[in-house]
Amino acid sequence: MKRTLSLSAIVSIIFFNVCGGAYAVEKILAAGPGFAVLLLLVTPIVWSVPIALVCAELGTAIPEEGGYYAWSKRALGPFGAFSQGWWAWLYTFIDIGLYPTMFCDYLSFLDPRFATDGNYWLRKGLIIGMIWSFVLLNLFGSRTIGRFAKLFFVLVMSPFLILVLVGLYQGLTRSFPHSPVTPLLTPGTTLGPALATAIPLVLWNYMGWDSISTIAGEMENPRRDYPPALLISVLLISAVYVVPSMVGLALLGTENFEWTTGAWSTAAQQIVGPWLGQFTSAMGMISAIGLYSALVLVYSRVPFVMGQDGYLPKALMKTNRWDAPWVSLIVSGTLYTVVILVFRDLEELASAAVTVYAAMMSLELLSFLVLRWREPTLPRPFRVPGGWCVAVVLCVLPLLCIGTGAYYCVQEDGLWKVVGLAIAIMASGPVLYPLAAWRRRKSG
Repeated sequence: MKRTLSLSAIVSIIFFNVCGGAYAVEKILAAGPGFAVLLLLVTPIVWSVPIALVCAELGTAIPEEGGYYAWSKRALGPFGAFSQGWWAWLYTFIDIGLYPTMFCDYLSFLDPRFATDGNYWLRKGLIIGMIWSFVLLNLFGSRTIGRFAKLFFVLVMSPFLILVLVGLYQGLTRSFPHSPVTPLLTPGTTLGPALATAIPLVLWNYMGWDSISTIAGEMENPRRDYPPALLISVLLISAVYVVPSMVGLALLGTENFEWTTGAWSTAAQQIVGPWLGQFTSAMGMISAIGLYSALVLVYSRVPFVMGQDGYLPKALMKTNRWDAPWVSLIVSGTLYTVVILVFRDLEELASAAVTVYAAMMSLELLSFLVLRWREPTLPRPFRVPGGWCVAVVLCVLPLLCIGTGAYYCVQEDGLWKVVGLAIAIMASGPVLYPLAAWRRRKSG
C-alpha cells in the first residue's frame, strides 16, 4: 500500500467514521435540554478520550494495515486476531447499512416517496444503488476517499455554521426564548426511558475512533500524525454536537418543537428560512454519503489483511493500480446488498450491534494491557502517561459505558435481540476458526 493520507485527510476520515455532523443527535435532545447537553459533554470524557488514547498508543507502536486486527494478532495470538477480524467484518454488515438508510430519511424531507412508509422498493433500490456507487468510488483508493472526505466535511458543516451564526445573532439581539440547559428533562419524560433512549444513541454518535487504524499502512506518517489527528477529531466532533444543539435548544426548546430524525431541517427552516431547511436536508444526504464512503474504506481492509494472513481466500488481498483491495471491496459490497435485501428493517439487527461492538472493543483494550505487560520495551512514539493505574482506568471507563448502554438496550429491546442474537452471530467466529487455521496451514 502506498502512504498517501495526510493529517487533514486522516482527520476528515475520522470525522466521517465517528460523526458526520450533528444529524443523529435529535432524539437525544428530545429527552430534555439539561440531560442532552450533559450527556454530549460527559461522553467524550468517559468514552471518546480513553478509546482515542488507547488507539493512539497502539496505532503508533504498531502502525500496520489492519489496525486493531494487527494489535490483537501481536497481543492475543492467531485465535484472538481471527475473532477480532471476523467480528469486525460481521459488525460492518449491521453498521454500514444504516447510512444509506439515513440518506433516504433526509431525502424524504424533499420527496416523501423515499420515507420509511413510502415506496418500499424505490427506497430499497436507492439504498442498493448507493452501496455500489461508493464501493466503486473506493476502487480509486484511499487518497481519493481522503479528498472527498475533506470536501464533504466543508459541505456538511456549512448549514450548521450558518444556523449557529444566525441563531447567535438572533439570540443576542432579541434574547433567547429558552434555556439550553433547563429543564433537565422535557415535561412528561422520566429518567428511566430517557436513559434507555439516549445512552445507546450518544455512545453510537461517539463510536468509531478505532476504525481509522485499519488504514494505518496508507498514512503518510502514522507515528507522527495519528495522535494529533485523534486529538483534533475529539475536540472537533464534541463541538460539532454541542454547539448547534445548544443554539437550537435555546431558540426552539423541547416542549413545542419535536426533535426527531430530520428535525435539523425543520430547525434550520424556522431559525433562518426555508432555503436553509432544504440545504440542511441536502447536506444530510451528503453526510450519509461521507459516512458510508469512509466506512467502506476502513472496513474493506479487514478481509484484506485476513486474506493476507491466509484465514480468508488470498484473492481478497488483490489490489489495483490505485492500491485499492478491489476483490475485498466487491465481496463486501455483495454481502452488504444481501443484508439489505434479506432484512426488511435493519433495526432488527441494530440492537445486536451494541454487543458485537463491545466484544470487538474488549479485545482491543485487552491487547493494550497485554502489550503493556508482555512488551514493556516496545517502542511507543506516543505512550499514555500515568503508568498501570491510568492504563486500567482507560480500559474500565469504556467498558462501563458500553455495559450501561447494553443494559438499557436490553430493557428496551429484550435480552435476545441485544445479547442472544449477538452471541449467535459472534459464535460463527470460534466455529470457523479451526477450518480457517487448517486452510492457513495447508496454504503455507
